[in-house]
Amino acid sequence: MSDQYKTIIQQRQPQDVEIFQNIHPDVAPPRLEIDQMNLANREINDYRSSGELIRSLANTIRLWRQNTPADAQPAISAILSGGLQIQVSRLAQESFHGIRIEGTAGGNPCMVLTHQSNVQLLCYIEKIAEEAPEKKIGFIIDGKETEE
Repeated sequence: MSDQYKTIIQQRQPQDVEIFQNIHPDVAPPRLEIDQMNLANREINDYRSSGELIRSLANTIRLWRQNTPADAQPAISAILSGGLQIQVSRLAQESFHGIRIEGTAGGNPCMVLTHQSNVQLLCYIEKIAEEAPEKKIGFIIDGKETEE
């Protein structure tokens, strides 16, 4: 592993420690300009919806991917209020505040429906293994699916 990659340790419970490896320290999250934040929706209160959260996250991942080295890619881990961690492959709005999270937990495929306040989304850059293909993250926004 390259020296430029570091390790982040995230503590879930006093007895459980989850270790995220291959974190790229030279890639910072993109800074969204005011016109990229879709602030017009605040007038109709949509900015509180899970759809706007997912739309903003998709835009951020798209911008982040543009500035990521060739040997790295953005990744998202969903951390639920009970401590369960899901490596995200797809996010969708299920209701005004509901989110469907698809991915893997402990290497097993899973799908969780949750209120947006019950989940934290950790976005980071991970190194791409030489034998593994690049992973895309799916987003379903307004009934249309995109991959970033």
